[in-house]
Amino acid sequence: MTFWPDVLAIFVGDVLASVLLILLYGLTQWFLRATDITIGYGWKWEGTNFHPSFDVRNRSGSKSYLLANIAYTRNNGKDVVGFDNKSIWGKELRPGSITYLEASPVPTVTSVPQCTGVEVAVRLQTGRLFWLKGKGPGQLRMGRIQKVAFWLRDKFEKAAVPLE
Repeated sequence: MTFWPDVLAIFVGDVLASVLLILLYGLTQWFLRATDITIGYGWKWEGTNFHPSFDVRNRSGSKSYLLANIAYTRNNGKDVVGFDNKSIWGKELRPGSITYLEASPVPTVTSVPQCTGVEVAVRLQTGRLFWLKGKGPGQLRMGRIQKVAFWLRDKFEKAAVPLE
């Protein structure tokens, strides 16, 4: 009489363990994807031509990315300042690389106070978007979960034993 209840309990336990493993795998993949690229920037100028210069870091160990374009906005993306579809298009981010890029001048930005009000959004060719807020040089705009993910990744990297 206890054979079928035991079989059912084992089956349900196996299904729940499988679902748990799939969720852990998905969470790990999200974590690695959410923290593999960091972008910092600062404003440079020559006369009244202001343009951002980017510090792009691909912390992925195996994935290359291609940059697409830059969008300049204000008021959390409501007011469009301009687009730059040429200066970084097709630049490859190799695994483990740090790339320094300078963009074309932004036509409507002509002073330093205007720079701090501009939000910069860098897009990859895969469609992934990085919002950068102009409060200071290169402050990345992100949510709480992503902040925790970056903090956790930094802790893992500091605690890791080098294999070299």
